[in-house]
Amino acid sequence: MRARAVAIILNDRAEVLLMLRRKAGRAYATLPGGGIEDGETPAQACVREVLEEVNLTVTVGPPLLVLENIGNLEHYFRAQVQSGEMRLGDGPEAIRSSDENWYSPQWVPLTQLESVNLVPEQARELVREVAHGPLTPTPLPTGEGLTEG
Repeated sequence: MRARAVAIILNDRAEVLLMLRRKAGRAYATLPGGGIEDGETPAQACVREVLEEVNLTVTVGPPLLVLENIGNLEHYFRAQVQSGEMRLGDGPEAIRSSDENWYSPQWVPLTQLESVNLVPEQARELVREVAHGPLTPTPLPTGEGLTEG
């Protein structure tokens, strides 16, 4: 099972940062994040992945949720932007980006969250919970085996 770290980043305009994707003809969105490398903690991976994907330096809080999703064990964190200009970062996403497989980081208003094909579906509920108040900073139970929406 592959381990991933995922960031929930909200701004003061009631927007969430999503990575809009088109891959194999399918359009969807994810929260910024990626694989945990050997020797990294999930929190360290989250910070690195956000910088690589969207060019932002962040700090992260305690894990909010650990979720099993399509063969991945995903660690979700609330992240706060410290510096940087949001854009596609210089990491693997920029290198792999093409007309058929593209990445586009976007601030999406929370009022439009329902209209976005955000995967996994549990991420939508977690974003809502984070946006509407503090969560208990303890990992929640691991979800069931999930499939992409």
